[in-house]
Amino acid sequence: MGAHRRRRGLTSRRYTASLVVLDYLSAWAGLIIGLALLNLVTRNAFNRWSYLDYNLRHAFWFPIGVVMAMALTSGYRVSRRSPTQNAFTNFKELAMATSFGGFLAMSISYIAHHFTQWEIQVPTQIIIAVMTTTFVIAIMRVVLRAVVMSQRPVRMAVIDDGTTYQRIATHLHLQRGITLYGRISMDLSDTEDTIGHISDIERLAAELNLDRVIFGSMNSITPEIARWYRRTTELVDTALVPRMFEVISWRSRLTEMSGLPLLEMAPRHVSRFDLALKRGFDIVVALVLLILSIPHSIVIALLIKLTSRGPVFYRQERLGLNRKPFTILKFRTMQIAPGNVADSTTPSGDDAPLYVTRGKMQETNRRTWIGGFIRKIGLDEIPQFINVLTGSMSIVGPRPFIVSESDIQDPFYARRYDVRPGITGLWQVSGRNNLTAEELRQLDYLYVSAWSMWWDIKICFDTPRAMLRGLGAY
Repeated sequence: MGAHRRRRGLTSRRYTASLVVLDYLSAWAGLIIGLALLNLVTRNAFNRWSYLDYNLRHAFWFPIGVVMAMALTSGYRVSRRSPTQNAFTNFKELAMATSFGGFLAMSISYIAHHFTQWEIQVPTQIIIAVMTTTFVIAIMRVVLRAVVMSQRPVRMAVIDDGTTYQRIATHLHLQRGITLYGRISMDLSDTEDTIGHISDIERLAAELNLDRVIFGSMNSITPEIARWYRRTTELVDTALVPRMFEVISWRSRLTEMSGLPLLEMAPRHVSRFDLALKRGFDIVVALVLLILSIPHSIVIALLIKLTSRGPVFYRQERLGLNRKPFTILKFRTMQIAPGNVADSTTPSGDDAPLYVTRGKMQETNRRTWIGGFIRKIGLDEIPQFINVLTGSMSIVGPRPFIVSESDIQDPFYARRYDVRPGITGLWQVSGRNNLTAEELRQLDYLYVSAWSMWWDIKICFDTPRAMLRGLGAY
């Protein structure tokens, strides 16, 4: 018999009620913004700003329709909430629900007009209100989520045999509002760096007040372990890191075959149109961001010049598309080493974090004070927008390897050279130098094998959060 779960934070009834009220108010705000934008381009007198009060009175059904649509499409279900989701991953669902809400509002207004003197809502107003409301709801839900998780962090633990715990922990540390208590083992003899055994899950859930447990890697599942797994799902919310996660992307689809769940891999199909779209995206984004960053670049360049000797820019040879070498540009963050000393590396194998194998800790003494700051939040990468415009880099892609790290023999991992390296990428939003060399190669392969334009946009969306957190920045 399943235990009654006490819902807290994101899963509480108060949060559900807050979502309903917030969506209702956001729909009104989106409607007003939409009408304001429509006023700028309309030729219809009824869409003018002078008719705002009139239009708002007859748009009474739109916010109600949005809330109804959210409810009908499971937008308020507790099972749809996860502490690791964000507005981007739910954006398509929000857009579909808001569009359905606009359809409901139009339908109700037609019915009301048929039986009463209620004016029919102008379709143009509903269409633009749907677009603006989708963005308003997404933004407001992000704010509400951040406030709730800051006040009531999600308390989590990982059940794992120890092989993937650090990888999972790195990703969880990138998320705000999560308190990770540690690893729960599945083997009684495995007691190193654990908070308990899976058979202690009832005690651990009660003592630590756990909200969520993630199942990681496992050697084998005995009937006893399976029993405790099922018991865990009754006590707390659970999530599972699938086996072969190294080749599973967010584009993979969960289907079923006569009751057998199947996880279908995302097929790789990149057309000439896709390549042209990606290149166009690179040029537009790089040009816009390069122009917007001019004031910051001038300040950074002056501070570098005034606080240390040497050039403003740091240049280094990297390998790019089809293994062709190119010169990458960065703002210089370290003192010029005597004798033109090369970047230090410390051979430590594929299992050591990159900050160890690349000798990042040894560079600390050479780092300037402004260099440490701009490197932590990634501002040293701004000059790479020039690399994007010249065609040697992309906005999103695999990490550009230095020549000494580029001898990859595995043909699958070597596919990273099928695309241009990126200023940001899966490596950037997954922990940067906290990753191991093997994890970096896996992420690069995953990106190339399951690329989509939508994924590039998602990575761009996640990048500012990773930069501000500074996790893995050395």
